Amino acid sequence: MDPTKRRIRKIDRDAQRFVAQALGNTDLSLSDYDMIHTVRHRPGVTQEELRRLYCLDKSTIARRAAKLEEAGYIYRRPSAADKRRKELFVTEKGDALREAKVEAEAFYFRWLTAELTEAELSVLVPLLDQLQRRSRDERRQEFVHLLEEYERMFAVKGECGILPDAT
Repeated sequence: MDPTKRRIRKIDRDAQRFVAQALGNTDLSLSDYDMIHTVRHRPGVTQEELRRLYCLDKSTIARRAAKLEEAGYIYRRPSAADKRRKELFVTEKGDALREAKVEAEAFYFRWLTAELTEAELSVLVPLLDQLQRRSRDERRQEFVHLLEEYERMFAVKGECGILPDAT
């Protein structure tokens, strides 16, 4: 049984919803914010790389990229290596959105923890740091160990954790 009962994820989703409303960017989905974040951290990423990373189909990624480009958060330019591919980059507007998002998130988490005592925070923060380090370290290894364990436990195979067709 999950001891957190997915509470960490639920708090994160509430925080992201608050940020979208606080910034007045209700036309952006949480997935849009994720894509802007990924493009910011991986300048020059291609739509194909995003497709593999997010395990989504080409048309979904293309529509989302087009939407973000039209809104001025990212731009595309032809790859120097392969002119058929488009590399994605964050614009100044996308960077400004990131800064505003960080401030809104910090505000939300200050509010969320305001009623905790110093003693409670002195227990909570090191535990969260430990969880964050473990998650970050595995992410940096592209989750290879975790995916292997998941596949062993659930007999899941195939791209994006989807069972292959039994045809």
